Amino acid sequence: MLVRDMPRSAIVTDSVFLKHQPGPYHPESPQRLKTLLDLAGEVAGSGAGYDLLPLRAAVQEELELCHGTGYIDLVRSTSEHNQFALDGDTITCRDSFGVALMAVGGFLQVLDAVAASDYANGFTMVRPPGHHALRDRAMGFCLFNTVAIGARYLQKAHDARRVAIVDWDVHHGNGSQDAFYDDPSVLFLSTHQYPYYPGTGAADEVGSGKGEGYTVNVPLPAGCGDAEYLAVFREVVVPAIERYEPDWLLVSAGFDSHRDDPLAAMAVTEQGFGVMADALLELARKHAGGRIAFLLEGGYDLSALRNSVATVLDRMRSEEAALLDADGRRIAPRIREVLQIHEKYW
Repeated sequence: MLVRDMPRSAIVTDSVFLKHQPGPYHPESPQRLKTLLDLAGEVAGSGAGYDLLPLRAAVQEELELCHGTGYIDLVRSTSEHNQFALDGDTITCRDSFGVALMAVGGFLQVLDAVAASDYANGFTMVRPPGHHALRDRAMGFCLFNTVAIGARYLQKAHDARRVAIVDWDVHHGNGSQDAFYDDPSVLFLSTHQYPYYPGTGAADEVGSGKGEGYTVNVPLPAGCGDAEYLAVFREVVVPAIERYEPDWLLVSAGFDSHRDDPLAAMAVTEQGFGVMADALLELARKHAGGRIAFLLEGGYDLSALRNSVATVLDRMRSEEAALLDADGRRIAPRIREVLQIHEKYW
Protein backbone atom coordinates (compact mmCIF):
# COMPACT_ATOMS: atom_id res chain seq x y z
CA MET A 1 0.00 0.00 0.00
CA LEU A 2 1.45 3.36 -1.01
CA VAL A 3 1.30 6.03 1.65
CA ARG A 4 0.32 9.28 0.01
CA ASP A 5 0.68 11.62 3.00
CA MET A 6 4.21 10.59 3.96
CA PRO A 7 7.05 13.01 3.12
CA ARG A 8 8.16 12.81 -0.48
CA SER A 9 11.18 10.86 -1.72
CA ALA A 10 14.17 12.61 -3.26
CA ILE A 11 15.93 11.55 -6.45
CA VAL A 12 19.18 12.95 -7.81
CA THR A 13 20.28 12.23 -11.35
CA ASP A 14 21.19 14.34 -14.36
CA SER A 15 22.38 14.11 -17.95
CA VAL A 16 25.78 15.45 -16.84
CA PHE A 17 26.60 11.90 -15.76
CA LEU A 18 26.57 10.82 -19.39
CA LYS A 19 29.76 12.85 -19.93
CA HIS A 20 32.00 10.39 -18.10
CA GLN A 21 33.33 8.30 -20.99
CA PRO A 22 35.63 5.42 -20.01
CA GLY A 23 35.81 4.27 -23.60
CA PRO A 24 33.93 2.05 -26.06
CA TYR A 25 32.91 -1.38 -24.83
CA HIS A 26 33.60 -0.45 -21.22
CA PRO A 27 30.86 -2.01 -19.05
CA GLU A 28 30.47 1.14 -16.94
CA SER A 29 28.96 2.98 -19.89
CA PRO A 30 26.85 6.15 -20.09
CA GLN A 31 23.92 3.97 -21.19
CA ARG A 32 23.57 2.80 -17.58
CA LEU A 33 22.57 6.32 -16.61
CA LYS A 34 20.56 6.95 -19.76
CA THR A 35 18.10 4.21 -18.84
CA LEU A 36 17.81 5.59 -15.29
CA LEU A 37 17.34 9.18 -16.49
CA ASP A 38 14.30 7.99 -18.39
CA LEU A 39 13.01 6.15 -15.32
CA ALA A 40 13.58 9.13 -13.01
CA GLY A 41 11.67 11.40 -15.37
CA GLU A 42 8.76 9.00 -15.43
CA VAL A 43 8.46 8.60 -11.66
CA ALA A 44 9.02 12.30 -10.92
CA GLY A 45 6.18 13.13 -13.26
CA SER A 46 3.86 10.43 -11.99
CA GLY A 47 2.44 12.30 -9.00
CA ALA A 48 3.45 9.39 -6.75
CA GLY A 49 5.60 11.43 -4.37
CA TYR A 50 9.05 11.74 -5.95
CA ASP A 51 11.00 14.95 -6.57
CA LEU A 52 14.12 15.46 -8.65
CA LEU A 53 16.61 17.59 -6.70
CA PRO A 54 19.10 19.99 -8.30
CA LEU A 55 22.75 19.02 -8.45
CA ARG A 56 25.72 20.62 -6.80
CA ALA A 57 29.40 19.82 -7.07
CA ALA A 58 31.34 18.54 -4.08
CA VAL A 59 34.10 20.86 -2.87
CA GLN A 60 37.69 20.02 -1.99
CA GLU A 61 37.15 19.79 1.77
CA GLU A 62 34.32 17.30 1.24
CA LEU A 63 36.52 15.06 -0.90
CA GLU A 64 39.24 15.33 1.74
CA LEU A 65 36.93 13.70 4.29
CA CYS A 66 38.05 10.40 2.72
CA HIS A 67 40.77 11.17 0.16
CA GLY A 68 44.27 12.64 0.25
CA THR A 69 45.02 15.98 -1.41
CA GLY A 70 47.63 14.48 -3.69
CA TYR A 71 45.20 11.86 -4.97
CA ILE A 72 42.49 14.47 -5.59
CA ASP A 73 45.03 16.51 -7.55
CA LEU A 74 45.89 13.42 -9.61
CA VAL A 75 42.26 12.83 -10.57
CA ARG A 76 41.87 16.55 -11.34
CA SER A 77 44.88 16.37 -13.65
CA THR A 78 43.16 13.76 -15.81
CA SER A 79 40.99 16.60 -17.13
CA GLU A 80 43.96 17.47 -19.34
CA HIS A 81 43.74 14.16 -21.24
CA ASN A 82 41.21 12.74 -23.66
CA GLN A 83 41.69 9.42 -21.88
CA PHE A 84 43.75 8.50 -18.85
CA ALA A 85 44.05 5.07 -17.20
CA LEU A 86 44.17 5.35 -13.41
CA ASP A 87 44.27 1.56 -13.40
CA GLY A 88 43.45 -1.17 -15.88
CA ASP A 89 39.71 -0.83 -15.30
CA THR A 90 39.35 2.81 -14.29
CA ILE A 91 39.56 5.12 -17.28
CA THR A 92 38.81 8.84 -17.29
CA CYS A 93 38.15 11.46 -19.96
CA ARG A 94 38.37 15.26 -19.80
CA ASP A 95 34.97 15.49 -18.12
CA SER A 96 35.38 12.69 -15.59
CA PHE A 97 36.72 14.75 -12.68
CA GLY A 98 33.88 17.27 -12.95
CA VAL A 99 31.32 14.50 -13.27
CA ALA A 100 32.73 12.75 -10.19
CA LEU A 101 32.40 16.00 -8.22
CA MET A 102 28.74 16.11 -9.20
CA ALA A 103 28.25 12.47 -8.19
CA VAL A 104 29.57 13.14 -4.69
CA GLY A 105 27.78 16.46 -4.39
CA GLY A 106 24.52 14.93 -5.57
CA PHE A 107 24.64 12.33 -2.81
CA LEU A 108 25.40 14.99 -0.21
CA GLN A 109 22.45 16.98 -1.55
CA VAL A 110 20.16 14.04 -0.83
CA LEU A 111 21.63 13.61 2.65
CA ASP A 112 21.02 17.29 3.42
CA ALA A 113 17.42 17.05 2.20
CA VAL A 114 16.66 13.96 4.29
CA ALA A 115 18.46 15.42 7.34
CA ALA A 116 16.26 18.51 7.11
CA SER A 117 13.16 16.26 7.08
CA ASP A 118 12.18 17.72 3.72
CA TYR A 119 12.14 14.18 2.32
CA ALA A 120 11.49 10.75 3.78
CA ASN A 121 14.41 9.12 1.97
CA GLY A 122 16.39 9.39 -1.24
CA PHE A 123 18.02 7.60 -4.15
CA THR A 124 21.08 9.04 -5.89
CA MET A 125 21.49 7.69 -9.43
CA VAL A 126 24.95 8.82 -10.48
CA ARG A 127 28.16 7.55 -11.99
CA PRO A 128 31.01 6.76 -11.77
CA PRO A 129 30.41 4.38 -8.84
CA GLY A 130 32.55 4.72 -5.74
CA HIS A 131 32.80 1.85 -3.29
CA HIS A 132 36.14 0.47 -4.54
CA ALA A 133 37.97 3.82 -4.34
CA LEU A 134 40.63 3.88 -1.64
CA ARG A 135 41.97 6.96 0.08
CA ASP A 136 44.77 7.40 -2.48
CA ARG A 137 43.88 5.01 -5.26
CA ALA A 138 41.23 4.60 -7.95
CA MET A 139 40.11 1.09 -8.80
CA GLY A 140 37.17 -0.92 -10.07
CA PHE A 141 35.62 1.91 -12.19
CA CYS A 142 35.59 4.16 -9.05
CA LEU A 143 37.21 7.59 -8.63
CA PHE A 144 35.91 8.91 -5.29
CA ASN A 145 34.23 6.86 -2.59
CA THR A 146 30.88 8.61 -2.54
CA VAL A 147 29.22 6.55 0.19
CA ALA A 148 32.22 6.85 2.51
CA ILE A 149 32.36 10.60 1.99
CA GLY A 150 28.63 10.66 2.71
CA ALA A 151 29.10 8.91 6.06
CA ARG A 152 31.84 11.32 7.13
CA TYR A 153 29.77 14.25 5.91
CA LEU A 154 26.83 13.14 8.06
CA GLN A 155 29.12 13.03 11.08
CA LYS A 156 30.55 16.47 10.37
CA ALA A 157 27.52 18.38 9.07
CA HIS A 158 24.63 16.62 10.82
CA ASP A 159 26.16 15.29 14.06
CA ALA A 160 25.51 11.65 13.21
CA ARG A 161 26.94 9.40 15.93
CA ARG A 162 26.47 6.00 14.28
CA VAL A 163 26.12 5.37 10.56
CA ALA A 164 25.46 1.95 9.04
CA ILE A 165 26.53 1.26 5.45
CA VAL A 166 24.98 -1.78 3.77
CA ASP A 167 26.68 -2.77 0.51
CA TRP A 168 24.73 -5.32 -1.54
CA ASP A 169 26.80 -4.85 -4.72
CA VAL A 170 28.09 -8.17 -6.06
CA HIS A 171 31.66 -6.95 -5.56
CA HIS A 172 33.06 -6.34 -2.10
CA GLY A 173 33.24 -2.64 -1.22
CA ASN A 174 36.89 -2.71 -0.26
CA GLY A 175 37.29 1.06 -0.31
CA SER A 176 34.37 1.59 2.05
CA GLN A 177 35.64 -1.13 4.36
CA ASP A 178 39.11 0.39 4.40
CA ALA A 179 37.78 3.87 5.23
CA PHE A 180 36.20 2.71 8.50
CA TYR A 181 38.14 -0.43 9.42
CA ASP A 182 39.27 0.94 12.78
CA ASP A 183 36.24 3.14 13.46
CA PRO A 184 33.25 1.97 15.55
CA SER A 185 31.19 5.02 14.53
CA VAL A 186 30.47 3.38 11.14
CA LEU A 187 29.13 -0.16 10.82
CA PHE A 188 29.99 -1.63 7.42
CA LEU A 189 28.10 -4.71 6.20
CA SER A 190 28.73 -6.32 2.82
CA THR A 191 27.17 -9.21 0.93
CA HIS A 192 29.23 -10.16 -2.12
CA GLN A 193 30.29 -12.96 -4.43
CA TYR A 194 33.48 -14.57 -3.13
CA PRO A 195 36.10 -15.28 -4.24
CA TYR A 196 35.76 -12.55 -6.84
CA TYR A 197 37.02 -9.06 -7.61
CA PRO A 198 38.59 -7.30 -5.72
CA GLY A 199 39.60 -10.34 -3.64
CA THR A 200 38.80 -8.82 -0.25
CA GLY A 201 35.80 -9.39 2.02
CA ALA A 202 36.52 -12.68 3.78
CA ALA A 203 34.33 -13.42 6.78
CA ASP A 204 37.23 -12.93 9.18
CA GLU A 205 37.84 -9.35 8.04
CA VAL A 206 36.09 -7.77 11.01
CA GLY A 207 37.87 -4.47 11.63
CA SER A 208 40.80 -3.53 13.83
CA GLY A 209 41.47 -1.65 17.04
CA LYS A 210 38.40 0.17 18.31
CA GLY A 211 36.65 -0.80 15.07
CA GLU A 212 37.00 -4.55 15.61
CA GLY A 213 33.59 -6.15 15.15
CA TYR A 214 32.14 -3.23 13.20
CA THR A 215 32.95 -4.69 9.78
CA VAL A 216 30.64 -7.57 8.85
CA ASN A 217 31.39 -9.46 5.65
CA VAL A 218 29.15 -12.19 4.25
CA PRO A 219 31.10 -13.75 1.35
CA LEU A 220 28.76 -15.81 -0.82
CA PRO A 221 29.38 -18.52 -3.41
CA ALA A 222 28.39 -17.97 -7.02
CA GLY A 223 24.81 -18.81 -7.89
CA CYS A 224 23.11 -17.29 -4.85
CA GLY A 225 19.69 -15.79 -5.49
CA ASP A 226 16.78 -14.31 -3.58
CA ALA A 227 16.49 -17.13 -1.04
CA GLU A 228 20.14 -16.95 -0.03
CA TYR A 229 20.33 -13.16 0.08
CA LEU A 230 17.13 -12.86 2.09
CA ALA A 231 18.38 -15.51 4.53
CA VAL A 232 21.56 -13.46 4.99
CA PHE A 233 19.49 -10.34 5.64
CA ARG A 234 17.26 -12.18 8.10
CA GLU A 235 20.07 -13.92 10.01
CA VAL A 236 22.95 -11.44 9.78
CA VAL A 237 22.23 -8.00 8.36
CA VAL A 238 19.01 -7.16 10.20
CA PRO A 239 20.21 -8.42 13.62
CA ALA A 240 23.53 -6.56 13.28
CA ILE A 241 21.76 -3.28 12.51
CA GLU A 242 19.23 -3.88 15.28
CA ARG A 243 22.08 -4.19 17.76
CA TYR A 244 23.95 -1.19 16.38
CA GLU A 245 20.93 1.17 16.35
CA PRO A 246 22.32 3.61 13.77
CA ASP A 247 21.32 7.22 13.34
CA TRP A 248 21.50 6.78 9.55
CA LEU A 249 21.46 3.98 6.98
CA LEU A 250 23.35 4.34 3.72
CA VAL A 251 22.99 1.71 1.00
CA SER A 252 25.60 1.02 -1.66
CA ALA A 253 22.98 -0.29 -4.05
CA GLY A 254 24.74 -2.25 -6.75
CA PHE A 255 22.50 -4.34 -8.97
CA ASP A 256 25.17 -6.56 -10.52
CA SER A 257 24.07 -9.50 -8.37
CA HIS A 258 21.00 -9.67 -10.64
CA ARG A 259 20.56 -12.97 -12.44
CA ASP A 260 20.95 -11.26 -15.84
CA ASP A 261 24.07 -9.25 -15.08
CA PRO A 262 27.02 -10.04 -17.37
CA LEU A 263 29.82 -9.31 -14.89
CA ALA A 264 28.98 -11.77 -12.13
CA ALA A 265 27.31 -15.10 -11.40
CA MET A 266 24.53 -14.42 -8.92
CA ALA A 267 20.76 -14.88 -9.37
CA VAL A 268 18.96 -12.10 -7.48
CA THR A 269 15.73 -10.81 -9.03
CA GLU A 270 14.05 -7.41 -8.93
CA GLN A 271 11.74 -8.76 -6.24
CA GLY A 272 14.73 -9.80 -4.15
CA PHE A 273 16.18 -6.30 -4.25
CA GLY A 274 12.76 -4.97 -3.28
CA VAL A 275 12.57 -7.15 -0.17
CA MET A 276 16.11 -6.21 0.85
CA ALA A 277 15.19 -2.54 0.45
CA ASP A 278 12.04 -3.17 2.50
CA ALA A 279 14.08 -4.59 5.36
CA LEU A 280 16.44 -1.61 5.40
CA LEU A 281 13.62 0.92 5.15
CA GLU A 282 11.93 -0.73 8.12
CA LEU A 283 15.18 -0.62 10.11
CA ALA A 284 15.58 3.05 9.26
CA ARG A 285 12.07 3.80 10.51
CA LYS A 286 12.72 1.86 13.70
CA HIS A 287 16.18 3.15 14.61
CA ALA A 288 17.10 6.16 12.48
CA GLY A 289 13.99 8.29 12.28
CA GLY A 290 13.50 6.98 8.75
CA ARG A 291 16.82 8.43 7.59
CA ILE A 292 18.06 6.26 4.72
CA ALA A 293 19.66 7.01 1.37
CA PHE A 294 20.34 4.66 -1.52
CA LEU A 295 23.32 5.22 -3.84
CA LEU A 296 23.84 3.52 -7.18
CA GLU A 297 26.97 1.40 -7.48
CA GLY A 298 27.18 -1.41 -10.07
CA GLY A 299 24.65 -3.01 -12.40
CA TYR A 300 25.47 -3.65 -16.05
CA ASP A 301 22.46 -5.26 -17.71
CA LEU A 302 20.34 -2.26 -18.69
CA SER A 303 16.94 -3.89 -18.36
CA ALA A 304 17.80 -5.54 -15.06
CA LEU A 305 19.22 -2.27 -13.76
CA ARG A 306 16.16 -0.24 -14.68
CA ASN A 307 13.68 -2.76 -13.33
CA SER A 308 15.59 -3.27 -10.09
CA VAL A 309 15.93 0.46 -9.40
CA ALA A 310 12.22 0.90 -10.19
CA THR A 311 11.39 -1.76 -7.62
CA VAL A 312 13.48 -0.07 -4.93
CA LEU A 313 11.89 3.29 -5.74
CA ASP A 314 8.47 1.72 -5.31
CA ARG A 315 9.45 0.31 -1.92
CA MET A 316 10.66 3.75 -0.80
CA ARG A 317 7.06 4.96 -0.99
CA SER A 318 5.63 2.13 1.10
CA GLU A 319 5.37 1.47 4.82
CA GLU A 320 4.71 -2.24 4.52
CA ALA A 321 6.82 -4.47 6.74
CA ALA A 322 9.60 -6.47 5.12
CA LEU A 323 9.07 -10.17 4.56
CA LEU A 324 12.27 -12.16 4.99
CA ASP A 325 10.93 -15.72 4.99
CA ALA A 326 13.48 -17.51 2.84
CA ASP A 327 15.08 -20.93 2.69
CA GLY A 328 18.80 -20.38 3.13
CA ARG A 329 19.83 -23.98 3.71
CA ARG A 330 22.35 -23.87 0.89
CA ILE A 331 24.42 -21.22 2.65
CA ALA A 332 23.60 -22.14 6.25
CA PRO A 333 27.26 -23.09 6.94
CA ARG A 334 28.45 -19.69 5.73
CA ILE A 335 25.87 -17.87 7.86
CA ARG A 336 26.92 -19.93 10.89
CA GLU A 337 30.57 -19.06 10.22
CA VAL A 338 29.81 -15.34 10.11
CA LEU A 339 27.70 -15.49 13.26
CA GLN A 340 30.36 -17.48 15.13
CA ILE A 341 33.05 -14.98 14.15
CA HIS A 342 30.95 -12.06 15.39
CA GLU A 343 29.33 -13.56 18.48
CA LYS A 344 32.08 -12.26 20.76
CA TYR A 345 31.47 -8.70 19.54
CA TRP A 346 27.72 -8.63 19.97
